[in-house]
Amino acid sequence: MTAEETQTEFDRLVNRGIILGIVWMVGIGSVIALISGYQASKLFELSGGHLEGKGRIYKCYFIGITGLLVVAAAAMILILFRKK
Repeated sequence: MTAEETQTEFDRLVNRGIILGIVWMVGIGSVIALISGYQASKLFELSGGHLEGKGRIYKCYFIGITGLLVVAAAAMILILFRKK
């Protein structure tokens, strides 16, 4: 894979992760954001750190974790305050 193709693949992964993480889709987007961030970080490592946009990997992780925390908090609220 050429450097340009690698950068394009990296950009595609992090953009997908950020967008789907923001859209959220009841937590599924958050999981996709985490997976995309992981795949992008592996691609970044394989490139020897020569790709642009390492900060976007952290954005994928942040958005993904935040979304999952929202799902967990909502589930806890539903469990604690359900009507008996």
